[in-house]
Amino acid sequence: MLPAQEIQVSALTAPVTTLGIGDVDFINSPTPKWLFTIDINTGGRSIIGVLKITLRTQLASGEDYNPAIELVTKSFPIQGTRTITNLDIGKGKAIADSIYTRNQAARTEFETVALPSGVMPAGLYKFDVEVEELYPGQPPNGPRGQTDFTITLTNPTSVELLFPSDRDESVSPLPLFQWMFDGLHSHLAIFEKLPGQSSLEEATTGDTLLSKTVDAMVFQYPSSGARALVPGRTYVWFVEGIVGTAGGVTQKVRSSLRSFKVEAGPGSTSSLLDELERALDPKYKPIFDQIRAEGLTPFGSTLVNGSAVSGPDLARLLDYIRNNPGSVLTVGIE
Repeated sequence: MLPAQEIQVSALTAPVTTLGIGDVDFINSPTPKWLFTIDINTGGRSIIGVLKITLRTQLASGEDYNPAIELVTKSFPIQGTRTITNLDIGKGKAIADSIYTRNQAARTEFETVALPSGVMPAGLYKFDVEVEELYPGQPPNGPRGQTDFTITLTNPTSVELLFPSDRDESVSPLPLFQWMFDGLHSHLAIFEKLPGQSSLEEATTGDTLLSKTVDAMVFQYPSSGARALVPGRTYVWFVEGIVGTAGGVTQKVRSSLRSFKVEAGPGSTSSLLDELERALDPKYKPIFDQIRAEGLTPFGSTLVNGSAVSGPDLARLLDYIRNNPGSVLTVGIE
């Protein structure tokens, strides 16, 4: 039981990374989708309340609209608890809106981006929510409860594969896969290109050699728990970026197809060493030969200038070295 006169408000939001203009302007949308749920708890009391929602947008392009949208509902009953979604709010719905104001500058910006592209501008969309109790015959001045939530829109539209490079014929049996994607989740799929298959697309119609959903942009092919990649054979891979949209629907953004061939020789025990060796000037090859001869393998965290780096950061660093090999002055073993 909540303390007397207290109102508790909490919210649950859709796991989205992209929204259409109707998803944000849900009051006027002919086909609104679920965007958020608000739970109200009055501690067992039956009251009459109003709901206020203020949207502030901080766009990735730099514009800040505060507020972008303001909404105040008409009064409605709350009998101890009540759950409300954005689908319940608006004219002719369970909770009618009383005041609905849109910032004209924000509206123009949203329409400029969203009407041609179909998606709202990338940025932070912060919703401030307040429930206030009404006393009969009095203006809103009773107990209130507040919460807020932020939806971050990245609008990922493409997946860029980094390595293995396309048609690379000297890939380790344990490749390190790297790609770039603005979203949070990706799905990696790898297929073997069989004799008689004339295209990469045909190879992807066969059995999946490995299918993995990851929360990063890097994946080390495992040494166990998956079918081994065979030296001399060719493989095809792609990545699907997983995009969250309003209404609990997910969409996938698929990369192009790439192929690689596993090196027919004995191969390296570490694809990270392979990628680094191939990115550096050939004059450093004796150092990598020494590492393998002594049986040294990387483990634990990867450090750059003494600081741990993430998989995506490492991918960017390796890509930079490939494009700027002269930037590396010395290479040694410690």
